[in-house]
Amino acid sequence: MKHVVIVEDNELIAKYLRYILEHDGGYRVSVTESGDEAIALARDPDTIAVLVDVSLRATQHEGRYIDGLALARLLKADELAAKVPVIIATAHAMTGDRERFLEESGADGFIRKPVVDSGELLSLIHKLEQKNLDGSRKR
Repeated sequence: MKHVVIVEDNELIAKYLRYILEHDGGYRVSVTESGDEAIALARDPDTIAVLVDVSLRATQHEGRYIDGLALARLLKADELAAKVPVIIATAHAMTGDRERFLEESGADGFIRKPVVDSGELLSLIHKLEQKNLDGSRKR
């Protein structure tokens, strides 16, 4: 079953995103606050996307605190996780932040929180999954 990982430190937002992805998208979903666990989950061959909150407060990787942008960079630098699309999510986006966050993190997509239109999130995941599949077929 297709798997999506959510890295989110707000329990209510994590539950809401999980609901959208499981009930509307039909995905298997894992939620974590741990950077180490997120990387391990991204290495799962069934994982098709990792949704990362920008403003993580308690997330650690190898004992150091990191934010969502740093976690996205770590995911993209990991040999086994790098192929999985990373989507940056934030409620604090100002003009120009989308482009800056994508450039700084190396992420593949961006979505504003709160996610009001579940179709927008599901469409973004599907688009990135297709792009990833098309790219792997060309290799």
